[in-house]
Amino acid sequence: MSSFLRPDLSDLPGYQRPAEPPTGLRLHMNEASADWPQAAREALLARLQNLPFNLYPERQAELTERLQRRLGAPEGGLLLGPSSGALLDLVAMAGLSAGDTVAIPDPGFSLYPLLVRRHVGRVRLVPQGTGFPLEPWIEALDCRQVWLTLPNNPTGAWLPPADLEPLLAAAAARPVPPLVVLDEAYAEFGSATHRLAVDRYPNVLLLRTFSKALASAAWRIGYLLGDPALVAKLTTLQLPYSLPAASLEALDVALDFAADFEAAVRAVPERRDRLSASLSAHTAAPSSANFLHISPDPSQALEAAGMKVRRLPGTDAARVTLPSEQDTTRVASALGATLPAPAPRQRRRLLVLDIDGVLIDADRSFMEAVARALGELRPALPWSDGTFQAFKRLGGFNNDFRLTAGALALAEAYGNVDLQPVIEGTEGRGFPELEARIQALEPGAQAVVQKHYAETILMERPLVTLEELRATGRDLAILTGRPPEELLLAWRVLGFELPAVCDAAPHLRKPEPAGLLQLADAFRAEEILFVGDTIDDARCLRAAAALRPELRWRFAALGPDRGRFAAAGDLSFASLRDLFPTLNQELP
Repeated sequence: MSSFLRPDLSDLPGYQRPAEPPTGLRLHMNEASADWPQAAREALLARLQNLPFNLYPERQAELTERLQRRLGAPEGGLLLGPSSGALLDLVAMAGLSAGDTVAIPDPGFSLYPLLVRRHVGRVRLVPQGTGFPLEPWIEALDCRQVWLTLPNNPTGAWLPPADLEPLLAAAAARPVPPLVVLDEAYAEFGSATHRLAVDRYPNVLLLRTFSKALASAAWRIGYLLGDPALVAKLTTLQLPYSLPAASLEALDVALDFAADFEAAVRAVPERRDRLSASLSAHTAAPSSANFLHISPDPSQALEAAGMKVRRLPGTDAARVTLPSEQDTTRVASALGATLPAPAPRQRRRLLVLDIDGVLIDADRSFMEAVARALGELRPALPWSDGTFQAFKRLGGFNNDFRLTAGALALAEAYGNVDLQPVIEGTEGRGFPELEARIQALEPGAQAVVQKHYAETILMERPLVTLEELRATGRDLAILTGRPPEELLLAWRVLGFELPAVCDAAPHLRKPEPAGLLQLADAFRAEEILFVGDTIDDARCLRAAAALRPELRWRFAALGPDRGRFAAAGDLSFASLRDLFPTLNQELP
């Protein structure tokens, strides 16, 4: 019967779990150490009690939309699937032709070679050892696809985003860039994620699973993030109704209880590091995952104590998944060590900063650039600083190209009149009837504003130093309404760079919350303080808080206009320097 199949399948082995002891504590499968909280379980069981079993599942689009908003993805930029492995299979199906090569880590996930071969591709092993050296990957960029597991399985090795950047830039710069797949199955256990790479590189896909993050291995559900044009092509290849109704309900409920799952996930890295440090007769490779790569092979001692681990063939090592606190104590004892007591865990605190009006005194620069542009494009239109500020107070015009286009659209509608009372007369409603015209005018307005901004930028000056920012003791990031080319100019004024999300696409434009949500994900932040000087900044923060209520959000309003948009509970200061002394007291 094999004559009916592809000849290359004749020697293709199926996926088989390595032989393991039949009983014992499961430390060999990289599962969450605890099951669902009881309240979440009861909520799901109540849903399943009334779930119609005779109907096809119809909620994939709804849950996709929910995840897109939580993760700050653009419309069409996320695809749900029955496990991240199944999504990677879809990527291989869509991108590989006979003989195409895929670079995968060695050691790496045992499913990768099977996926490549089943789609008639060839495997190129990239040697990694127990670390994650970049040089072998750079040499492998002539492949059709590059699959990076960060943290890697089975070693737990990881690279921070800044260290991975040269590889991503080199891949994107090739005449025919390879598709780079960042498999972040264990990202929640690291100190940061590579979330920001997706919007910056159209040849990058990000894969994640809910098996660990939401303790949902039984429900087999994951997702990928990428450029909407690429994701759209992958979506057409996904079989209809490939996600069971029960799995979709489980995801919906788990997201409702995200705070409970998150607390369990965040306890793992500290416990992992305590176990690693306690071992004296064994060595654990540095890990950013929910497991340790331990040598010499500890499996015999652990199995004798009733604990199953994953032996790693061809090595004198085993992979050990982190269990509960009590069972981690058993692991340490079986290996002749004593697990130290837990230490107080420091929460991940992120300080997100707008640029203009917060880090840089740029008001005069932008006001002058807009005034000069309007003087060129509509010379008879009366214009003043007051009209500029009225637009800013209105909201929706944080971007000065859009502001200029808005002024032009209003002038077309109302004539060459003083626009300030027209704007203030809307009482915050804005001009939705002019939205299409504003969007049509914006590209031309941008070109003229940027031409003048090349001169007015000389008026700008920095308001703080990098040393002052670092002294806050928080992770630091930027969320700005500047487009990418003007962000580069801001670095010149400041004299330093920080991780940043800028106005590079519509979904990243404030008051949309996507930029803040991406930064919270990228830094694995638990507390986010956003410092801004406009109503759009405040609205952005409040929208993000509504989508991720399990995180702690706070807004700090700066500048002379702050009384107009600061709300109860917000911080309010004249300048960023005035805010600094209160930081350690405000979000304990």
